[in-house]
Amino acid sequence: TSRTSLTASSKPFAIGLMIAIGIGLHNLGEGLAIGAAIGLGQVALSTFLIVGFALHNTTEGIAIASPIAKTKSPIFKIIILGLIAGAPTILGTWIGGFFYSPYAAIIFLSIGAGAIFQVMLIILKWLYQSEQKLVQTSIVSGVGVGMLIMYITSILV
Repeated sequence: TSRTSLTASSKPFAIGLMIAIGIGLHNLGEGLAIGAAIGLGQVALSTFLIVGFALHNTTEGIAIASPIAKTKSPIFKIIILGLIAGAPTILGTWIGGFFYSPYAAIIFLSIGAGAIFQVMLIILKWLYQSEQKLVQTSIVSGVGVGMLIMYITSILV
């Protein structure tokens, strides 16, 4: 067999692996933002980022698991995929927190904001292309109120 050909059983894992690598690179930026917020002493911001990214990463886990869901993959392969996707967050947090400088904080928080913006664009594109009526007044209002509450709590904390 050639190096590029995949067996029927290895193809789902290869797809999951590619997704995990992409998400891992994306999560490095999230970790850099968390570490920079901690380095700045912004407890509220770092807590918000940790909770927000934890919720966001749940959906990333689903994206990784989807290709292999119907296969009988050994648990160690699933753990490896999770580590490939998740460990860069820890590494990014260490880098962002321990190698602190004002310039690095700006860069790291910008990378984190870019990661958030990237996800927002993907979700907006999905909403726009969806056949269902997901862009309704109630949904847009709910998102707007949620953002307003988030802004107000960031001022108070």
